[in-house]
This record gives sequence, C-alpha cells and structure tokens, in this order.
Amino acid sequence: MKKLIYGIEFEPVWGMSGLLNFYGEGWPYHKILKIFGINFKSITFVSKTTTLLPNKGNMPLKKNLMPVELIPKSIYLNFFRKYALNAVSLSGPGAEEILSSKKLHQRTKPFQLSFMSVAPLGEERLKEFAQFIKILLREYHNYKTQIGLQLNVTCPNTEHDNPEMKEILTMLDMCDPLVGKGIAIILKISVEMPIANVLTFGEHRNCHAICTSNTVNFGNLPEKINWKKLFPNGSPLLKRNLNIKKPGGLSGAPLLPLVVEQIKLLREAGFKKHINGGGGIIYKKDINKLMEAGADSISIGSVVFLNPLAVPGIIKYAHKLF
Repeated sequence: MKKLIYGIEFEPVWGMSGLLNFYGEGWPYHKILKIFGINFKSITFVSKTTTLLPNKGNMPLKKNLMPVELIPKSIYLNFFRKYALNAVSLSGPGAEEILSSKKLHQRTKPFQLSFMSVAPLGEERLKEFAQFIKILLREYHNYKTQIGLQLNVTCPNTEHDNPEMKEILTMLDMCDPLVGKGIAIILKISVEMPIANVLTFGEHRNCHAICTSNTVNFGNLPEKINWKKLFPNGSPLLKRNLNIKKPGGLSGAPLLPLVVEQIKLLREAGFKKHINGGGGIIYKKDINKLMEAGADSISIGSVVFLNPLAVPGIIKYAHKLF
C-alpha cells in the first residue's frame, strides 16, 4: 500500500527536482534513453527548483528551457566511479512563468513543485517566499490534480545553502494558507543538516515529509567523504571558466551510505513522518539499504545519467518493495 502524504498519493519513486526539467519534458539526452525503453511514467514528477525571479545561474537556457550547451560546463560526471559534481545554481525563468504554465496546470497525476530563494539576506528570502506563496495561491485553482511543495533549503550552489533554523521554521509557519488548500509541504534537506534540526522541523504542523538528500557542498563532511580521492586536483568546475563562487555539489554513489545513516538516526531518534530517501542510488540493491534504514519512498536523480540501464529495474523494484 502506498503511503499517503497529507492525503496525497505520490508514487514510491520520485524524480529528483530537475530530473525531468520544469514541466516534465526532460532533457535532450532523454530522447536517447527512450530508444532503450527507459521512461519515467511511473514516478512522481518533481519540477526543477524555481527561484522567485528569473535566475541566470551557471547553465544557460534557451527560451524552451533546454540547455544552450550540448554538454553543460556546470556539470562534471565520473561514469566509472558513479558520481557527479554540479554548479548549475538554479538556472530558470522564475516562479511567475513556471507556476502559471498550462503545462503544469494540465497535469493529472499528483506532482511536486520545488522552490528556493536566492536572496542574500534572510529577511529578503522570507519576503520572496511570501511572494511565491501569493503566486501559487493565485494559480492553484488552475491545477487539475493535488500537488506538493518541496522547500529546498540546502542547495550548495547558492550563497546561503544552510539557513538558520528560525528562518526555516518561519517558512513552515508561512505555509498555513497552502496547507489550507491541501498542498503537502515537503522539506528538502541534505545529509549536512544536523539530526536535531531535522527532528525539530519534523515536529512542525506544516512539515508533512522530508526529502533527503540534496547534493553535498564540495569539501564538506571530510570525515565521511574522501574528497582527495574523488578529486585529487580539486573541483574540476573551478577550472572551466564558469565565474562561479562555489566549487559545486556532489551527487552519486558516495552519498548513499550517508543518506542511509541519516535516515537510520532519524528513525532511532523518533522521527515519525514520511522520509523520502535519495542520493547515491545506482543499483537496484541500493533500495534495500534505504528501506531497511526507514525510508518510505525513494528519489532517483544522477543514476539516470550515471547508470541509465539500471533505471527500469530500480523503478520496478521500488514499486514492489514500497
């Protein structure tokens, strides 16, 4: 039986925010995947994280929101060792264009939006979130299905990837009108967030679930990630003339044991709400580790380009387990 989140039946497999672009159309390389019978019909679509205002980021986009670069310079892939580094930095047209799109309005299966502010100060970020809420409430009657909202508070490619607890709790307070409309609120975190903080957020009336994990800031958690082994010459993204301020966020295989550990610790500490576990799922067997740790569902992301042939089996197996 699928586990409902605030009365909404999402699939046991979610796409990481951005996996299928803003509207579910995917990315150019997905056309190749279709040739091999790889599709995403049985997963929950999560729209690419949007900012309030248009944001250039580090991955130039065309008017159709496809990347200008055939191989984006802001993404580094290691296919042999199954990990990736990205500094995309939330490129996008802004919330007004995304939330008012008929492409989202016409979706009939429950899906999730994702939002993050990139304003430099906490007070400004809260004002941006208030404006985002206003736009979403205005557009909500146009949606043909139930939706969830991921509050992305740990993107490593912004200047404030780990805001203070007070700010996040205030954001959750501000979600009252959204919750009143039946919108599920999912907090998108990373394994860098302290367990005590996650437990506090989980107690909030408007936190219906958590989704872990976002990418990890390059160089962080050195006691758990061997950065020198992964990147002996430092971040390759800093050498690509991207004019970036931060060296990127890590995804892929190195994250799996950290996500498993985080979920296990949360459950042992009494966290009761829905946990969606992702980050580092490369093989079908990886799902067992997340389920045994206490995950209620999973998200897939980097596996789609690091080990694409495994994707159909992962999706099918997750549906069977959850």
